[in-house]
Amino acid sequence: MAPRLTLEVSPALIAFGEMLMLPYAALQSVVDDELSANTELERLEPGECPVCRGAWLPRCPVCTAASRGAAATDGGYPAADMPDVQSDCEALRHAVRAETGAADAAIVDYLIGSLDQHGLFDRTCAQLAGDLGAAERVVTRLVAVIRRCGPPGVGASNIAECLLLQFEALHLEGDQARLARRVITGHLPALARGHLSAIATALGAERDEVRRVLDLIRRRLRPYPAFHGTAPPQTRYVVPDLVIRRHPEIPGAYAVDLVEAATTRLGVRRDGPGASQARCFLAQLRDRWETLRRIAEYVAERQQAFLADGAARLRPLTRTEVAAALDLHESTVSRAVADKYVLLPDRTMMPLARFFGTAGGADEELRRLLAAGQGRLSDQQLADLLRAAGHPMARRTVAKHRARLGYASAALR
Repeated sequence: MAPRLTLEVSPALIAFGEMLMLPYAALQSVVDDELSANTELERLEPGECPVCRGAWLPRCPVCTAASRGAAATDGGYPAADMPDVQSDCEALRHAVRAETGAADAAIVDYLIGSLDQHGLFDRTCAQLAGDLGAAERVVTRLVAVIRRCGPPGVGASNIAECLLLQFEALHLEGDQARLARRVITGHLPALARGHLSAIATALGAERDEVRRVLDLIRRRLRPYPAFHGTAPPQTRYVVPDLVIRRHPEIPGAYAVDLVEAATTRLGVRRDGPGASQARCFLAQLRDRWETLRRIAEYVAERQQAFLADGAARLRPLTRTEVAAALDLHESTVSRAVADKYVLLPDRTMMPLARFFGTAGGADEELRRLLAAGQGRLSDQQLADLLRAAGHPMARRTVAKHRARLGYASAALR
């Protein structure tokens, strides 16, 4: 046995890392729990809201809950301000009834009520007609209306039919589209097991063609429609963690305000049994805020051109670079950036993570070229245009970024 020096993570450091990762709404829950558990901790009067500066208090997502005393929802908005939204079943029923007569209302209600949580039927139209005691042609007609009014794939009787309905909604043509229909219709189980060669032999196609069909299905289709039954829609409201505004004294510079530091002001009542724990909790909060502020100020300084002129001027920036500049660990920067949102000077909201990336403004330029609709630009043509715009990039790199942005290849666009 011999003594040796090792680095160990302390419980306090673990607690700080966990707190640093929390978004605004989650931190408010932690603060509320700590206030309930520790009587020595008290909430002080909040400072001026950095989001609205008191200019639009009735509509500010940060101020409203505090001013009305309402319970905050997932994003910091009061529950009373939640919009009255319909479930997917209710919205579908309303849309179908608008296209059918009153005599079909009872059958429509039964059919929509028979959809499972994914929006599929577990029976055929003939079986549904038998359950209703109605003519099969009537049920078939109403099921067709349900499929037309709902998201692509709703009202299918199995996953293969759901995929086929989604595929037909894409209106794709050509040899690959015809092969994809044949694969979905008759060879979906084999495709799921990866038997590409067997499918190619059965259909008289090349294995690479079946591979491209598989890629198309993975990229453009989903096993279930975008339907959530009777569950209410999960409406999320985002409250910014940071506010970046133009510096009031230095032209061209930007200042950073922390929303939490202004709205979450806490203090220790007295030197009681829980005072030490309360001070530790306040110290963790201050460390979180100081870390967030340092990172945001560095990012705002590096990305001044982006803040002034838009997304095309976004500079390449990595978490490793920020960590080295601020003498922090890269994991600390990653935790601080995760699930945090920034309110920009033009009053738009965006994730803090969007400031980071090696591609910089190349992504925005590539997105602009793809969205411009200048024919079916190949990856090589896109690479040439990007190079002319000051973003040198190889063709394979263009293909990777194009796929990450959600755009198909030229042959499928």
